[in-house]
Amino acid sequence: MKLLIILLSLLLFVNISYSQNNCNFCKAVEKGNFNKVERLFKKEVRKRENGTQFYNGPGSGMQTTHSYNIDTLTMWFKNHPCVADAYPDKCQEKIAIYPGHSSIGVKFNTRKGIIEKCFLLQEGTMGTVNILGWRPHLFEAKNILVYKKIYGCSGFIEQQKTNCNPNKK
Repeated sequence: MKLLIILLSLLLFVNISYSQNNCNFCKAVEKGNFNKVERLFKKEVRKRENGTQFYNGPGSGMQTTHSYNIDTLTMWFKNHPCVADAYPDKCQEKIAIYPGHSSIGVKFNTRKGIIEKCFLLQEGTMGTVNILGWRPHLFEAKNILVYKKIYGCSGFIEQQKTNCNPNKK
């Protein structure tokens, strides 16, 4: 009987901790504290930094894609009640260089109204370190998802929706 009570209280505690994370995120958004939003998003990116690997034939071998992780991070934003909309740049034309970049645009409901911010993600690392302008290659290149920065980008979501549905102008 004591074990059952302990398990139920533990389950209740875990549910409260998840809801408080959501609550902390929305409190930070409401106050316009985007530094805290940035920290919480970095944690989510670190949880999903490894991409999905697939075999692309005998000439190419194993390939890694981060599109599933970017879609998951977009859905993470959309699951918060303080987020009006979130959309990645999956239909944007990009140059094919390594490491690639992707952005997720998010509309936040704040006290001052709706604010649109973009989160830049880098798909891979080169293994170089910047030491006073000198960039020696010290580490192995890794194909992981890395958070880079947050920036303001008004009109980003509408532009990306237009890119994905060109007939709806």
